[in-house]
Parts: sequence; C-alpha cells; structure tokens
Amino acid sequence: RNALLWSIIATLMVPMQATLIPTFILVAGAGGVNTLWGLILPTLANAQAVFLIRQFVMDMPDELFDAARIDGAGEWRTFVSIVLPLIKPVLATLAIFVFLWHWNDLLWPLVVGQSDEARTLTVGLATLNTETVSTSNIMAAALISFVPCFLIFIFLQRHIVESITASGIKG
Repeated sequence: RNALLWSIIATLMVPMQATLIPTFILVAGAGGVNTLWGLILPTLANAQAVFLIRQFVMDMPDELFDAARIDGAGEWRTFVSIVLPLIKPVLATLAIFVFLWHWNDLLWPLVVGQSDEARTLTVGLATLNTETVSTSNIMAAALISFVPCFLIFIFLQRHIVESITASGIKG
C-alpha cells in the first residue's frame, strides 16, 4: 500500500508540461481533441485528490469502523454509511480546487481546444489582450469569468462550514 501511495505522490513532482505531449497523443488517439471530455477527463483524477482523501480517511477514528463491523456492515455499507457522509467537506474542497484549476487553466485548453468552439473562457481572455481591445472590456470579461467561480464557492462552502461546526468538541 505504501509503495502505491508513494508512486502516486511521486507524480506530483512531475510538471504538467512534461506530460503534456504524451497526454495529448493519448487524447488525440481517443478522438478527444476539440471535445469537452478531452479538456476535462485527462486532468480530473490527480494525485493531490487521492492524497487529500486518503489522509482525511486515515484520520477517522477506528471506533467508527469497529462499530460498523460489530453491526454487521460490510465494506461497501461502511463506505456508504460512514465514510461518504464524513468526507463531504473534503469532496467539497476538492470540487472547488478542481473547478478553479480547470476554469483557470490556459495551457491544456490551448493545446486540445484547437477550434473556436472548443476554446475555454481563459483562452478567450488571453486572446482579447491586444492593442485593439480596451482594458475596460478585458476587465469586464474577467469579471464575468469570475461569477461561476464565486457561485461554486458559495454553493459548496455550506458543506465545509457544516463539517467544521459538527467537528467541534461536545461536552
């Protein structure tokens, strides 16, 4: 288990630019160029998410799992009834991180989205930065691009606050 974990964590040390060409070849071979899934799927599962969820689950008290075992719950039932409800704050945090990472990513959408229809808003903002476009128009577009990020945070912060409130010491 530790060897697998360390091999996953080791991928954090490899810069994204080093894996850009091999990933593009895989996505192009699967027909993912100029598609939405070609933009999202290759970067969806990452080592940071695996590490964060693992550490959170490792910090859960063993008594919870022992009680589930005593009650006759199997692995799947323990995961659905105990682990999944408790990792909601981590999943909400990861959802915010992954969304912001994808939303602000410039390099991967620039490489994979080769047509105007497949380009993201970040690529569009980068192409607006010319002498013919005024700064006020660029700032207005940047403000519009901020709105989804703000809404995602407002929607998911409830799960984070609930977990902080629920984890308080009870007397």
